[in-house]
Amino acid sequence: MATLEACIKINNSRKRKQRIYEFNSFAESIGDYSGPFRDNIRSFVNEFGEQIDHQSVWSTLLLCESNGAVFPLYIIEEHINEHSLHSVNSVPPFCSHCKFVGWGHHFVCKRRYRFMIPSYGDKRSLKDYDRNYNLELDDSYVLHGLIHCNGFGHLISVNKLELGSSISLTETDVMNFWDSICNSLKTRKVSVADVKLERSIELRLIHGVAFKCSWFGNWGYKFANGSFGVTDEKYRGSVHFLAELSLDKIIDDVKNTVNQKKLQQIISKYQELSEIQLCSLSELLQCVLEVKQTREIERRIVSPRKVSKHEHTAFDEESQNSMSLDQFLTSLMDADCRWPQRRVEYSLEVIVKLLKQKNDAMSRHELRESARQFVGDTGLIDFVLKSINVLSFGNYIIRRVVNSLTKLVEFEICEAAFDSVNMKPVSSLWKLEPRWPKKRLEKTAKVIANILKEHKILSTGRNEAMSRKDLRNLASNYVGDTGLIDFVLKSIDNLVVGNQIVSRTKNPLTRLMEFEIRDRNNDEFGQEGDEDAYGDMLFLYSNVLLGYPWWNSVSQASTIVLNSKYFVKEWEFGVGDDELMTLTCRVLPSFDELDTELTRPLPPGEVVLVTPWMTIGNLKEVAQCALRDTYCLMNKFVVRQIGGLKGIHDEVVLSRAVEAGAQVWVRGCGLDLGTVLRYEGGDGYAGESRVECVCGARDDDGERMVACDECHVWKHTKCCGIEDDDPAPVEFVCGECDARSMSELLSQ
Repeated sequence: MATLEACIKINNSRKRKQRIYEFNSFAESIGDYSGPFRDNIRSFVNEFGEQIDHQSVWSTLLLCESNGAVFPLYIIEEHINEHSLHSVNSVPPFCSHCKFVGWGHHFVCKRRYRFMIPSYGDKRSLKDYDRNYNLELDDSYVLHGLIHCNGFGHLISVNKLELGSSISLTETDVMNFWDSICNSLKTRKVSVADVKLERSIELRLIHGVAFKCSWFGNWGYKFANGSFGVTDEKYRGSVHFLAELSLDKIIDDVKNTVNQKKLQQIISKYQELSEIQLCSLSELLQCVLEVKQTREIERRIVSPRKVSKHEHTAFDEESQNSMSLDQFLTSLMDADCRWPQRRVEYSLEVIVKLLKQKNDAMSRHELRESARQFVGDTGLIDFVLKSINVLSFGNYIIRRVVNSLTKLVEFEICEAAFDSVNMKPVSSLWKLEPRWPKKRLEKTAKVIANILKEHKILSTGRNEAMSRKDLRNLASNYVGDTGLIDFVLKSIDNLVVGNQIVSRTKNPLTRLMEFEIRDRNNDEFGQEGDEDAYGDMLFLYSNVLLGYPWWNSVSQASTIVLNSKYFVKEWEFGVGDDELMTLTCRVLPSFDELDTELTRPLPPGEVVLVTPWMTIGNLKEVAQCALRDTYCLMNKFVVRQIGGLKGIHDEVVLSRAVEAGAQVWVRGCGLDLGTVLRYEGGDGYAGESRVECVCGARDDDGERMVACDECHVWKHTKCCGIEDDDPAPVEFVCGECDARSMSELLSQ
């Protein structure tokens, strides 16, 4: 049974053995809680979580049925209070996700819960939860969800769970899991920002046009809020317009352009593959996505058969690159090796000699026993064998592999390829210039490689190399630090990125530096399999959806879809049954409070479950307890009256005064109007900062904005003619104020 590394971080001192739950059937184990989320989550962590060192962190171990891998689901409880405003190590008190999706007017909750499944190899320990680490910007987790104790939440990231070259869980598997948890715990609403990319393709545009909804729409997520003033009506109209584009019309519009032949070839190819006649752009993209997915599945099934004898044990990209002898010895000495370097080197020479003599793979046991005749110290031999992953020794490469039949560790040796002498792994960049984190260097190298791959796919029949200037400009769309991009471009010289090699050459005609990419096995990628389907999808994305000739309506519609990022799913509570009834208690402040303090729209009420035979007086107590337990603003709130029931005695039974499932207004006193922890949108909501942009936006949508120095109204930089690559001006006056000043000047 394989266990992910993150599981080891769990407290080893616990007295009882932690139970392991099957991933796909976990929702059945949970069952269906009946209470509101704030109560259900407490019951959930008590029943299914293992608390880590008395922290507000719980772990639940899950089993992937397909390969026996065990991995943790972490639940982290974050407390929000006045201390959160001033302490550097506290979690940020406000929620940017709420603000961008349109929930910035919600009152700040006292607690929020993160659900996190780490990616394989993630060495960050949640035992000592690092409050300085910005989780909001980290999309590397297999699952990362955040739910406030009032039941409103946000899905931050969904990714595959990959173990080496195999995928244990797909994004669909993870989404099904997340949806089942939300359903069981009675979550009220969950938002998601659909910003998933496949290389440089914005999938919300491809999937939106193909299926007329976001990929998250498969689980009931619907349009909630758009950037740059996009509304639900605009989104639905644009998606429908693009989806219904006739293929005959598209072919006619690209006639006599450089893309005509390629587009006709793509349409003809998928017409032959499809069982139905393809007439619209939606039908064509559905077929492309289906072929791509089918070939991805086939590749996963066939790939292991191509290397039926050995499987590599290394899972990360860096470990697939060979380490030189000097690097290997240095790393061992730095690891407090208790043997002299000359003895370690001698042991390596013995191992290499034995592997060359055998001229075949040797099991760890066989190699260890053979080397013992020459070295004698089995501890030294074990230490060296354990440290070998992919090692370059002279003209040979020694690898540690796993025999897929016996599942035993074996070692093999082969001659190094002639051109591999000059190849450099991505990790070598960090050793050249350690002022950038290794992950940022690796990400930048991958961005450059992806740009070159896509350029190669799109440049059929033309020059496949890219100039340094063009490559730098495109890379800056994904990496904001141009100094980092320049360093990586300067350092590229047969740089190994994944399974590709990025090389730099000088064009003999232009005398300019150019960059190319090739497969490590000298096979042309993008010619067959899922890469072929991806290349077709990229062509349609770049040349039809984003580069349509002469017809601006297509480009406008595509822009609207791209600006529609935020989607929301809502769960219905129902009205209850004969023994319990559901009510929503919504606070109604006084007229003075609404006029001077709580000027934003009133937030949704708090859900309570009560018995039909409860009295009105008991409902006041239940509502008061629920509101105090949930919101920072209501820590000392006292319920005086249930709205609409004035004059009805507290002793009256609830079922005679209120219908099940109703919303009741709650009046009282004691709201903490002096606290800054008022709205989830943060200080901007308390300070009444205004957003009024020409695009129609009236709230912060997460896009870059600038405030006018005269009227102090915020507007999008892009709508003001400031490009994303340009820095925001230090001094800015909007067009309205500028025109007003000019008019006043002329009137004098």
